[in-house]
Amino acid sequence: MLRPAYQPNAANEDWSALKNPANRTDWWDWAKYIPFGNEGFVTLSSEIRFRPEGFRLKGSETLPSVRDNYLLQRYLFGADVRLGPRVRVFTEFQSGIINGKIGATRPTDQNTFDLHQAFFEWRRRPGQDKRFNLRIGRQELTIGSSRLISASPGLNTKRSFDGARLVFGSGSWTVEGAVALLTEMSKGVLDDDPLRGVKFWGVAAARPSPRWVKGLLVLYYLGVKNDDARFAQGLGRDLRHTFGVSWRGSGPHLDLNYDVIFQAGSFNDVAARAWAVSTETGHGFSKTRWSPRLSVRFNSASGDHDAADPHLQSFNPLFPGSSYAGIVGLFGPTNMTDVTPTITVTPRKNFILGFEQPNYWRSSTGDGLYNVNLQVMARPTAGTGRYVGSSFNIFTVWQARRHLQITGAIMRMQSGGFLERTIAGKGLGLYSISTIYRF
Repeated sequence: MLRPAYQPNAANEDWSALKNPANRTDWWDWAKYIPFGNEGFVTLSSEIRFRPEGFRLKGSETLPSVRDNYLLQRYLFGADVRLGPRVRVFTEFQSGIINGKIGATRPTDQNTFDLHQAFFEWRRRPGQDKRFNLRIGRQELTIGSSRLISASPGLNTKRSFDGARLVFGSGSWTVEGAVALLTEMSKGVLDDDPLRGVKFWGVAAARPSPRWVKGLLVLYYLGVKNDDARFAQGLGRDLRHTFGVSWRGSGPHLDLNYDVIFQAGSFNDVAARAWAVSTETGHGFSKTRWSPRLSVRFNSASGDHDAADPHLQSFNPLFPGSSYAGIVGLFGPTNMTDVTPTITVTPRKNFILGFEQPNYWRSSTGDGLYNVNLQVMARPTAGTGRYVGSSFNIFTVWQARRHLQITGAIMRMQSGGFLERTIAGKGLGLYSISTIYRF
């Protein structure tokens, strides 16, 4: 067994390979495998992220320019206690801090100190034909499609749930299900309680895709009830049943990631119907200098037709990642259609440089713009037409050391007709630099 790689969610790491002294090749290995008893061991983990970030809204003859620069900090500290190959207890604390002036603090920017994960896990003994895994407690979830259920690591404080997750595997099929409450993000210390008004349940079945060496086909159903959902139509109780198919695969040159999604349910006890399609198709040139990769991402999700009609067509993105539509994640999926061509190159080992140009349109002129948290950014009457704007983004990912990763992004957006009468009518710019250290 080889030593594992560090992952964004430390709960998914298994450092039992360090039982073999020959695999201990890193200074931090003393913290990754602390043996006790006959088969038990403890793993300590941590993530420290510093992210200076800022944006500028260009002014006009009637509106002044707006600037904000601030520092986001995230700290994660975890302990994984393994009581043998079948039972473990994982605990992780999180601190999210923002320093500097910001005009409108987001709920995810500040969470002084709280319990991010704390779960009990039981699994079948490794090597048995049928796979079984049960987690009970506070945890990060990814069920069905990471486009819809994600911890959203791009935010300053990551998302978690209180509940149970069960995974069962037999042959080529793996079935997983979960029932949970969203964990509330409060600004204080040890005050993040389960958010009773937001309930989630879901099940997904996955198997390797027969047409790809590295492929995965996933069928999923996800349910959510939110007593305080807010759309441009208004505030109310939203019940959604989401049915989707996800197809991912990669070959020697071509790779793809497709989702087709349909939603049924109700908003304030009146029927709600919505849909979404999300695709990314890429082609790599591994034998060419700098190994360029060209890709095109296409996302489209429905919006409401008429705010005066109680029937709702706005897509509910559930709990998506922050970079659903572009590396910056400026807008959420609801009522959004975007086409994004991208090129990445690798000028040196462990260093990726990318260029992308997202182009945004409203799917329906009867609905507004939303962010990834389903908050209304611009109401339907903010402007006219479908075209929202286009941006040019430059981003880098540098895995400087095994423990150290540095990423950066610069965005310059030219606003379209729908935003021309808003505060962003003259365009906006944004930058961020993230330094992440993990052990």
